[in-house]
Amino acid sequence: MQTIGDLIEAGYTGCSVRSIMTDSSFRNKVLEDKTVRGNNNVKKLVMDKLAVGGKVLLTGPTGEAKTLFARVLLNHLTHEINNRKYHIKGSPFLEDAGYLIKVIDHYQKNIYGAIEVLQSLSPYARRTIEEVLSEGKEKVDLDNTDQIVKLGKKVPELLKNVPIEKTLVRTAQIDPRNDPDSLYMLLAGVESLEKLFGDDSETTFDPTSHKVGTLSQGFLVVNEIQRLHLTLLESLMGFLEDPEGIKYNLAGQPVYVDGAIIFTSNAPLTVFGEESQPIINRIPEVLWPARNVEDRIAIVKDMFEEHLIIQRANIVANPALIRMYELTGEGKNDFVSQLAVEFVATLASESIPASLKNLSGRSENKVARAEFYAGLDEVHNPQRSPYIDLRTLNNAIGEIVIRADEDQRSQSNIITLDNVKATLELYDISPTLVNNAIQSLKLNIREHLRAGGSAISVEEVTEELDKLTTMSEEQLKQLIIEYEGLQGYDEQAVNEIVEMVKPSYESLLDVAYL
Repeated sequence: MQTIGDLIEAGYTGCSVRSIMTDSSFRNKVLEDKTVRGNNNVKKLVMDKLAVGGKVLLTGPTGEAKTLFARVLLNHLTHEINNRKYHIKGSPFLEDAGYLIKVIDHYQKNIYGAIEVLQSLSPYARRTIEEVLSEGKEKVDLDNTDQIVKLGKKVPELLKNVPIEKTLVRTAQIDPRNDPDSLYMLLAGVESLEKLFGDDSETTFDPTSHKVGTLSQGFLVVNEIQRLHLTLLESLMGFLEDPEGIKYNLAGQPVYVDGAIIFTSNAPLTVFGEESQPIINRIPEVLWPARNVEDRIAIVKDMFEEHLIIQRANIVANPALIRMYELTGEGKNDFVSQLAVEFVATLASESIPASLKNLSGRSENKVARAEFYAGLDEVHNPQRSPYIDLRTLNNAIGEIVIRADEDQRSQSNIITLDNVKATLELYDISPTLVNNAIQSLKLNIREHLRAGGSAISVEEVTEELDKLTTMSEEQLKQLIIEYEGLQGYDEQAVNEIVEMVKPSYESLLDVAYL
């Protein structure tokens, strides 16, 4: 059995959500996770808020991966917790063993302060400590300060014998849309924890404890908070009202939980009227904007890659399995035209109000918030042409891959701009958006030519048009190779890809449409 003394010898000093969230290597790991690309300033702001108070509300347009990022972030966090943290044995609230290490270090400097720290722990942690301090003799009561003081210098040495456990936690995700009773269960009868985590329990995460036990560990995503009943929301706010963290009342005594709770909403909480203001004040709100076109290009590439793997490997869309296939090079013969990627990304970006994109991450700016909320109202307006969120994008890309696979003439699955346009005709997309995306592609190609990115040198726009009208087959092939990044491909693959994507380039380079 491990003890506090063992941890001291190993150099353990404690582990907290704050220490993890402010660790530069952890933050980089979250920012570089390609599961949710972009919005890095906002991601940093979310981590800051969680570091300070353990809770944050993400508000943004539906289908823009708020919930996915919440889950990704908490999964990274719980992984770190499970790697690093130890807690006092018998505590369902997973109170860090570092508490006692700090008390041992400071006991002689401030005895009464150290005793107060011990008294602040949950009844479960205190019971373990009292057993050690009693040494099998007369029971020591931590609430009896004089009794502890009389133990004198023995206390720090005895505390080294307190047993500890390796912390293992999981992330819970609650959604009132399909799990309406969950939060009622979360807020109901915390006193039942004594029954749920009795002496017979050997685990720190007990599946039988359902969601009450999960909340006691404080790693939780609550989706679509605006769908909750106001009375339940007010109860929840009482639970979260402490600005420095997450706090329980257990038998009238406060118990602080080191955790992280992320709420999401696709509408401003003003849907509740004036009553919403205290809620916004109690949970720091961070505006989660839609990604810009550059980030969407990376997102679209990821989506195509995943759907191509799923199509080739005949597997379910399990992200872990997809990652495994990616690492082993599955689907390396497949190819998605850069034109197809840019078209889909630009189309989606054009469909979203400008006020919902390109935020600096300053959620406290009232002007930015007002514009952002106006944009949310706009995307929820049934009279507006539907905007293309990431869920819709994923479905469309999946269908593009399936339909392209039907007509392939080789072992490779090559996705062209024409494949994309043909499939997207099935969706309710404004012709104006489609035209704007096509015009953007044409400008991209012209900029590529003008910048000397191809074998063609162009100095004047008039000269550029002349060049386009007289472009030879070889010059067009060279343009495609460079724009599509085909350098390094074998000659057979290059010829096959060029043949497939050439009609799209010829159409875009048609001077009559430039």
